[in-house]
Amino acid sequence: MSAYNIYLESFSLPAMGAKVGYPYNVLEPKELNEIEFAPITIFYGGNGSGKSTLLNIIARKLCVQMLDRGNDAETLLPFIKACTYTVTAPFNNHCDIPADSRFIRSEEVMHGIIKTRRHNEKVKEHIHNANPELYERFFDNPDGNPGYIWSYDRWIYRALENYSEARSNGELAFDYFQGNITEGTLVLLDEPENSLSPKFQNELAKMISDYARFFRCQFIIATHSPFLLSIKGARIYDLDTIPAQVRPWTELESIKIYADLFKGLFDER
Repeated sequence: MSAYNIYLESFSLPAMGAKVGYPYNVLEPKELNEIEFAPITIFYGGNGSGKSTLLNIIARKLCVQMLDRGNDAETLLPFIKACTYTVTAPFNNHCDIPADSRFIRSEEVMHGIIKTRRHNEKVKEHIHNANPELYERFFDNPDGNPGYIWSYDRWIYRALENYSEARSNGELAFDYFQGNITEGTLVLLDEPENSLSPKFQNELAKMISDYARFFRCQFIIATHSPFLLSIKGARIYDLDTIPAQVRPWTELESIKIYADLFKGLFDER
């Protein structure tokens, strides 16, 4: 049985008037007084459109988990304080949304990939020093298949079982999302398509759709990936328009550019 959940119903930005400074000068032209959310909501726009700024403001207002707080301009904190929001129902006296909700930036994913790579270099160095024969069999095997691995050094045994250096950045990035999204939570993703090939962008779109439908997750995403934009039922705010408005994904400028490109390629055949 499938059941869609909405934890965050709406988010209101303060009246901006003639105030200047970040984020006023980014968001004022958008005329986004109130944002209403679906199980999957997407902020779309080009560089500088304010989509990542909006995600950061929402995440910090809701106090969701995040590794990087982003821009801390002098005018940002008063702006965040003046924002208001509504939720379906508070979870307890101290938290309006599920406790494991989180904000994942593309930079966080890349740092996770780099951390995995560095860890694996240490694994290789340790094994090379502790057991050269095992190192040669595992890492220098021309067939790429080391066969059954055993070591009385339990650290080596566990490390080899989990060794993943041969995997691509896209595979590691996809694993990062799978390992850091908790069932029944609000998840904010900032340009998650970075480091992902079209194949994995498509897989991520399927995963997001399934997590929203079957695992009671609500997603708010900043992206210009056509694979994510095409998620069925997603509510898309086009921040490239003045004022910003909800639009079908097929009417977005970047999608039309892709369509013209592929039409031209097919016409040349």
